[in-house]
Amino acid sequence: GQLPNDSKSIMRIELRTRRCSLSEASRSRFDESIRKHLQQLVTASKTRSVACYWPFNGEPDILLLCQQLMSNCHLLALPVVAHNTDNLLTFHAWHENSTLVKNRYGICEPAQSALVPVTSFDLLLMPLVGYDMSGNRIGMGAGYYDRHLEQLRDSTAPLRVGIAYSLQEIDPIEKNKWDIPLHGVVNERGWFTFTG
Repeated sequence: GQLPNDSKSIMRIELRTRRCSLSEASRSRFDESIRKHLQQLVTASKTRSVACYWPFNGEPDILLLCQQLMSNCHLLALPVVAHNTDNLLTFHAWHENSTLVKNRYGICEPAQSALVPVTSFDLLLMPLVGYDMSGNRIGMGAGYYDRHLEQLRDSTAPLRVGIAYSLQEIDPIEKNKWDIPLHGVVNERGWFTFTG
């Protein structure tokens, strides 16, 4: 059956625990596979610009690939969380010489770099806590991405791709009207696009 929203917070805790309990060896093997599949997606989709994320709290580590893309002249950006309590998220350019600072969650963000409008990316990589095979995503719970992407709800660009381990796949979840669905997901087994 479908999950009511209050059980989403219980599920978040469970999924985080599951993700954090991966052994070091499995994690680095999975991360390597995820980077490889992600590289294939970038190549196949002829992506030039990527909205990335800085791995946090056991999220798959894509940094090596980001650095490779950077040195191959791709345009990269990282999310920056507003300092106030509006839960607003914007993307800022990320270069090899960018100064990174930690935000209130302890996640690295580019300091003083140019704002990049989300509409200009080919590919938007989204960290998540859980996902189902219909493209529904359970995030951290603050709604940062959903709010930022509202304008793009019906748009196919940028391609919205969740980055996760297969252990984060869950049974179909109930969608909220503000949830912005994913177009696909990359996990250690490959990349998958969702239909409808």
